[in-house]
Amino acid sequence: MKKKLLTLLLMITMSLNITACVTVSDADSSTDIQDIESVENVENPEGNSNDTQKSESSSPEDNLPEYAKVGQVVSGEKWSIALLYAKEYDSIDSEIYSDKPSEGNKFLVLFFDVKNISSDNDYFNYLLFEGYADDYSVSSSIIMGSPDGMSAIGGNLDAGKMSRGYIVYEVPSDWESFEISYKDGVWTTHKAATFVVNKDDVSAVDYTYPNSVYPEYSLDTSKKTEIGTEISSDKWNVTLVDVKKYEAVGEVFTQKADDGKEFVIFYLEAANVSSTDDYFNTLYFRSYVDGYITEQTLLLSDIDGYAGMSGDVAAGKKIKGYVAVQAPIGWNSIELIYDDGAFVENKVAEFAIINE
Repeated sequence: MKKKLLTLLLMITMSLNITACVTVSDADSSTDIQDIESVENVENPEGNSNDTQKSESSSPEDNLPEYAKVGQVVSGEKWSIALLYAKEYDSIDSEIYSDKPSEGNKFLVLFFDVKNISSDNDYFNYLLFEGYADDYSVSSSIIMGSPDGMSAIGGNLDAGKMSRGYIVYEVPSDWESFEISYKDGVWTTHKAATFVVNKDDVSAVDYTYPNSVYPEYSLDTSKKTEIGTEISSDKWNVTLVDVKKYEAVGEVFTQKADDGKEFVIFYLEAANVSSTDDYFNTLYFRSYVDGYITEQTLLLSDIDGYAGMSGDVAAGKKIKGYVAVQAPIGWNSIELIYDDGAFVENKVAEFAIINE
């Protein structure tokens, strides 16, 4: 009985967590389907709305197909979703583990580029994808590897920001057609985008899409943060102490950045200016490299006397630490945001640097 109650509570908690991150759109909201090339040619500044993404000839009356295909972009009220390409794998290898599908199956990996084209922060949740292999429902797979050096698609995206990543499905080796849809929420059947991938749409394993689907991201230079800047709130005062770039870090155990990338490390201090003890959580940071959300990098050693930035902080006390990301060599801008809102947005501090 106790196990059943625990299972039920867990299911309810998961539903609430997912729902809290998603806004449900009206079922009659219009969408626009374009080829990727037409979107790349649209000049679209930071923080735009979806109005400039839509071509004048595209409207609900244009008899557009109900689904898009590989190489096309679907734009609605909140999201612009592009299916870049698809690949098949017999196994997906990483340094520590090799993911393999069940006998008689293959991994089908779909690579997406997504942009928040609304005016509000929103969460793009890969759990809201649903897939069908030859009309049979299939669930997405969790893997240890990083196909084409990417992470799983999605994340908490500010207005105008983007995510590039993958979603993996295990499908029969003889599959012919795969349908994937992104829904607007847990409690709705409305699909923000639907793509159909045929067997002959699959790319070679060595293929990659080198560019962003969307026009080059340009940081508003007024957001640039100087070293030593302190940002104050009613709970935390956060100071940007320094920012450094490294090819490798660690003296005893050396970690090297991935090929074509470098470590960018933010050194920070935070003072608890509230009247109560609180916890400063490094997981509340999110970062964007040239407008794309980028996961923090876990480093296995302290850097210049700074450790990872998490811990209990008594009222009136301070904590210092670092936040590390990997960025492609030649990156233009990185934005770092500390947001401690559990179910609603609550930005405490925002820092932005330019690679000069």
